[in-house]
Parts: sequence; structure tokens; C-alpha cells
Amino acid sequence: MTHRLSVGLRGVTLAVFALWGAILLAPGAASAQEPPPPGSPDATRTIDGRQLPAPDPEFGGVIRNDALQSKAWWAPRIVPPAQAPNVLLIITDDAGFGVPSTFGGVIPTPTLDRIANEGLRYNNLHSTALCSPTRAALITGRNHHSVGFGVISEQSTGFPGYNSIIGKDKATVGRILLDNGYATSWFGKDHNTPAFEASQAGPFDQWPTGMGFEYFYGFVGGDANQWQPNLFRNTTQIYPFGGKPGWNLVTGMADDAIEYLNRLNQTAPDKPFFMKYAPGATHAPHHPTKEWVDRISAMHLFDAGWNKLRDQIFENQKRLGVIPKDTQLEPWPSKVLKNWDELSDQERKLFVRQADVFAAFVAYSDHEIGRVVQAIQDMGKLDNTLIIYINGDNGTSAEGGPLGTPNEVAFFNGVNMMPVEDQMKWYDVWGTEQTYNHMSAGWSWAFDTPFTWFKQNASKLGGIGQNMAISWPARILDKGGIREQFTHVIDVVPTILEVAGIRAPDTVDGIRQAPIEGTSFAYTFDKENAKAPTRHTTQYFEMMGQWALYHEGWLISTQVNRAPWEAFGEANPDPLNNQVLELYDLNKDFSQSKNIAAENPDKVKEMKARFIEEARKHGVFPMDASVAARIVAPRPNITAGRTEFVYTHPMVGLPQGDSPSLLNTSYTITAELDVPQSGAEGMIVTSGGRFAGYGFYLLQGKPVFLWNLVDLKRVKWEGPAPLSPGRHTIEFDFRYDGLGAGTLAFNNMSGLGRSGAGVLKVDGKVVDTQALPRTLPMILQWDESFDIGSDTLTGVNDADYTPPFRLTAKLVRLTLKVDRPQLSEADIKKLENAEAVAVDGRPIHHLQPAPQ
Repeated sequence: MTHRLSVGLRGVTLAVFALWGAILLAPGAASAQEPPPPGSPDATRTIDGRQLPAPDPEFGGVIRNDALQSKAWWAPRIVPPAQAPNVLLIITDDAGFGVPSTFGGVIPTPTLDRIANEGLRYNNLHSTALCSPTRAALITGRNHHSVGFGVISEQSTGFPGYNSIIGKDKATVGRILLDNGYATSWFGKDHNTPAFEASQAGPFDQWPTGMGFEYFYGFVGGDANQWQPNLFRNTTQIYPFGGKPGWNLVTGMADDAIEYLNRLNQTAPDKPFFMKYAPGATHAPHHPTKEWVDRISAMHLFDAGWNKLRDQIFENQKRLGVIPKDTQLEPWPSKVLKNWDELSDQERKLFVRQADVFAAFVAYSDHEIGRVVQAIQDMGKLDNTLIIYINGDNGTSAEGGPLGTPNEVAFFNGVNMMPVEDQMKWYDVWGTEQTYNHMSAGWSWAFDTPFTWFKQNASKLGGIGQNMAISWPARILDKGGIREQFTHVIDVVPTILEVAGIRAPDTVDGIRQAPIEGTSFAYTFDKENAKAPTRHTTQYFEMMGQWALYHEGWLISTQVNRAPWEAFGEANPDPLNNQVLELYDLNKDFSQSKNIAAENPDKVKEMKARFIEEARKHGVFPMDASVAARIVAPRPNITAGRTEFVYTHPMVGLPQGDSPSLLNTSYTITAELDVPQSGAEGMIVTSGGRFAGYGFYLLQGKPVFLWNLVDLKRVKWEGPAPLSPGRHTIEFDFRYDGLGAGTLAFNNMSGLGRSGAGVLKVDGKVVDTQALPRTLPMILQWDESFDIGSDTLTGVNDADYTPPFRLTAKLVRLTLKVDRPQLSEADIKKLENAEAVAVDGRPIHHLQPAPQ
């Protein structure tokens, strides 16, 4: 029965039969080729998009006193303009220019190759040099400071350019496409929800589902354990890996995306989709499956070392034509990183293993992306699907330091030079659930070929120089072409809107929208524009006090004054002016290798003035060069201002950013329990996991408090005997010796990570006392949560228990009291005149990792 009703709704059985006959017998009934008449249930409309959501149209039917004399009318469903493409937007993590085979790398990336061969390669794309900022720019079409993401969300501060809040006047591409009739989804990494709004208490307006993405399957935060991730479907935490040894998020995410696409295709086959697909690869921890590690290891890609790898990638790039043939490769930075032939045999063995696992993660992720692309083809929708595959949200990460690490959480706590002989303990399990691993920065330098430096370095192309491939068979006909126009991630949104025939809205939810700041590069899709001049002529860069400005081929940039692993020192107090400025002509110098500032002082002055103008326009000021200090900066989370926390029911999944912090402070944890006649065991309260955290639990009935110091050392306070049946009060009291985070206000980190002493009591009686010469200064394992009554994901001590380790005693009351240090007038006076000190108590210029 056709549903193109042209008469009034009757509402009674006889009327239904009359309508049936009228429709079937009516002369000149609409054919299948004609558009549905206005007001019919399947009528559609496109909107001008100026106001979102679009205002409801006026009722077009007839209303009388009775239904028999009235005419029904349905508001037409909003659809995108005819021929608007599906969009698959892919962005990988922490991958520099020389990582994929598509751009000369040695790691096989056949899916990226496929997109490039069926479409175009772009060799002049730029990021912001860091994860959250690039992703915020990518989904809004605006510069990262303009949308509150001057740094990652975990470092946010109370300034508009840095508060990690995307303003209501800057709607995302998801919201714009959703209100124009697209199905919108987001898979994988969400690093754009403020760390202080990531709990189940909400609010959820800064989660993907609150920013225009109807469906979200992924993790919130900078990275995730791929074996046991902090995973969400929409805003509900899920545990699909439970009871499934070997489950990995890289495959699990592809499976869910394919299921979503099939469900959408079968339910609404004509509805175009927009999918943001953002795997955690290749951000640390590097967690590929054993199958992929074995495949890559068998290829022996890295046996010759990073110097020769760099040379090999460079020659590949010139052969493929993805860099100009006259590109210069700078000498190896031997003052920063050793040459391969200077390493010991043990170092070489470990570093090859690190690279094999990283490369396996790259290849594995690309393979799973290929499954999603293939699913689109199997649906018959590939021809009209715009695929944008961006390699990396910044350059390759060097946060593993020169030696790499089996535990990246250690880096964020100042332990960034773990001796190789110590790391070899994890050699056989590198990349498994037993590690939170990262590789040596020597590999990172090679993977950023032909550029220098890394992620975090916004003044060097090694930090901001990305590449991408784009295919759209129905539109892009110059298959295998290369595009060299200057582009930036803020250009992606205006490009998508242009090809979809959708304008940027003037208002969203009644709020006037800030202008889109990017420039569409859709013009480059046409072969006749292959060599057209770039339309994006000016772009600033700034990250943690390092900055640059591109203008019409020129680049002014600050000389790198901090390697990414040097995150715990005194911050440059005047990053705008206290810099060595360099100047490059990128029209002649693709790799930023020839500094011509000395020959062009007037140009340097002009470019700096232009940078200041752009910085003011986009909210870069006040510029802040601090790194680690901002991790522990105060934020308006649900714990702000509170010193006492009381819990009477089990609860899991509270993220680190919204849970009570026990770092750099004194605290007391008191648990009142009812122990059954059979005795009890299980977790009372924990935060963090295998790679850093604490736990308060009953082990075979005995009370235990344990600190896991970045998986290098575990300190345990333990009662002498199991708790007897009945009511008990157990308490752990810790007195901190340091001045606390207040020293950061004086550009001094000496208050962090200091010593302290803990006392365990049972029913008021002291049962164990121990001192800690060092405490964790910065952060627990951030992808693990604060749990009461059980332990989700990984445990803080595998030797004692296996999660979930549910508490079998009754929790009557759990109280946490925090007593944060307060600076005295004498402390303040001393700090005002003191030399800056690092977390290990040494002067900054002698910075070394804190001993364990």
C-alpha cells in the first residue's frame, strides 16, 4: 500500500477502508519517480542552514471541528542537499610524516595507500602539535585557542584559550551535519571532553553526544589501555572485553563501527552518514596483537637502526614524489639522541623491539580501518563517500624519552630515563597488557622524516607537519595525484560543508556563531587546480610557549628550547620575547632546514608582529610555557574546594579528573565495615591501576593499603591478622612533608613528590607504619578510575588479587579527608627568592628523573 496520502485522516475504521479505496482507484496517482507531495509522511526538505535547529514550518493542512472535514499534514523531514556525500573522517594519533608507507615510510599501511591511489595525497597538512588541540580544531573548523584548547584537556587553566571548553558559539561539524539531516557518529578517542566533566555526574554537553554526534563508542581522555579500555557507549561505561582474553579495542572499535553502518544502512539506506573515526593508535601505550607484532618482526624493518631508517624513508619520499627532490635532510641530532652505532648490543635489542611493536600498532590499526572502508564498499556506498584519512594529530611522540619506557605513566611522574637493563625485564611482554609502553625518541625523530623534532614542538615541522589522503570516487578523478597546497586541520570542516552543499550556520540554539576560521580546500579536488595557489595564506602555531607563524610561504619560528621529555623544569617566564627566532622560506625549503633570519632582520620583525596580531585575535594570550605544572593546576571539578568525601555505597568508574586527589597532600581514609561470620576480602577503595595508583583492601581478611609507584615499586602497609566477624574501623593516615602544589605559583616544583609517612590502624590501634622517601608528584594512571567496593580494569597489585575483587564485607561508611598544605608567609618569601627546583629537589638546570 502506498503511503502518499492526499485526503484527510478519518480516524475510524470505515474511513480507513474508504481511504484505501480512494488511493488505489484515484486517477493520476503519483508515480514512484515523482517527489512526495508536501505534507505527506515521506515528504522531505533541505534547509538554508542559517538557523539551527531549523525552525518548524507552518502547518500546511486544514483543521476543522472534526477530522472528517480536516486535512492532515506532516512537516517534511530534513535531508541534506541532493548528492551530498557520506563522510568518513579518519585521524590517527601521534604519527609523523614518515610513518606510513603512503608517504615513504617502511611500515605497511595498505588502507592509506588505497585511499591515496584512488584519490589524492596531501603533503602540506598541518596540526597544532598536540592531541586535544588538533582534534578541537578538526571538529570545529576554528583554531585551537579559539575553542579553548590551547593545550590538552588535562592541562586546562582558567583562561578562555585554555579552559578546554568548546563554546556554544562554535558548533562542531557533527552538530551542523546532524541538523542538516546526516546520521552522525564518533568512534574512538574523545580528547575534547574537559577532564573535570568526564564523570557520570555530567554535564554531558561537552561529550560527543552533546556536541552533535548521535552515537559515540570510544574512550574519554588522552589514551587508553587497548586491552582493557575505559570504554563508553554514548555516556555509559561498558566492558565488552570481560571474559574475552585477547580482546583489543582496535578490532572492537572497527567491529562496532561496521555494525553501526550496517544497522543504519538497513534501517535508513538513503540517509547519508558522517563518521569520525579516531583510533587510539599510535599513541602510547602501543598495544597491537601478537599476530601483528610477529608479522612486523619477521620483516626486520628496524634492524639497521634509526639513522639508516631515516635515510631510507627520505629516499623513499623523494622517489614517490611526496617531497621535493631538492629537500634537505639535516644531520642527526647527536647532542640530543645517540647515533645507532654508539649504542650497546642490549640497547639495540630493546630499541628494535620497541619499534617493532610501534610499527605493528600502525599496521594493525590501518588494517582495521580498511575493514571499515570495505564495509562501506560492500554496501555499495563507496562511490559517494568522501574519505579523509589524516595521518597523525601531531608529529610522532617523543614522550618515551631517549630510552623509551615500559610505562608511560612513569614519564608523567618525572621518571623518563629508566635504565635499559631495567627495561629488559619487560622485553618479552613489550606491548602486552603487562606494559604501558612507549619507544625511544630516536625512532620518533626518524618517523618525522624529512622534518625535525616531535609532537609538542609547535615551532618545528616535525611537530606540526602531517599528511593525509582523500578519496571520493564520484568527484575526485585525478587518481593518485599529489597536492602541495598549504592546509591545516581547521580547513577540514569548511571543506566538508562546501562539498555537502551546507552553509555554516549563523545561529545554533539561538546563539550567534563565531566565524569558521579555516579555508576550504575542495578546489584542490579538481585536476585543473592541482597546482593552484594555496588559499590558506596565514596560520599561527603555539604550544606551551613554543610558537611559529606561516604567511605566504614564510615561516617564523622559535628555536626549540625544550625536548618533550623535559617537562618538569622551570617555565620560560616570557615565551613571547625570551626566544631565539628563526626564519625559513618554505617555498624553497620544504623541510625547514635553512635558517635565514640573520639575513632578513626586517622580515623577522614583520613576521613577529603578524604573529602577535594573530595571537591576540585567537586567544593565545596569556602565553604559558609550563608543561607538567599545568597537569596539577586547580580546575572546577566536582571535588574543587572539598576536603571531606563520604561514601556509603559501592561505586565504580569515577575518572581521575573528578575524583579526590591524594597527591602532594596529607590525607586520611577511614572505612567502617561489617565483616560476616565467614570472613571477608575485597577492594574497599582504589584509584589508578597496574601502572600507578593505590588500593585499600582486605587480603585474606587482613587490611592492606598499597601504593603502586609507576609499576617500579610497591609499598604495602598490612595488618597482622584477618578481621574478625563484626564491625570494624580501619584507617590509613598519611602525613605529607612537602609544601604542595602551591609552589607552582612561583614557577617552582619543589612542593611536589616529596616524602611522607603512612600509618595503618585497626579499631584505633596502630598496626603498621612506613615512610615514603618519594611520592607520585603528578598523576595516577589516568585511564583508570576511582572505584569503591570493587576494582575495574587493571589492579594495583597483580600479585595480591585479580579484578573485580569485590568487597565481601558490608561497607557501612567510607570517609576521605584531605589536608592540603598551605604556604606560610615565610614559605612565600623563600619561594619568591629561590632558585627554581624540580620535583626531585634539585635545581632545574640539573634536572634528573626522581629516583625510585
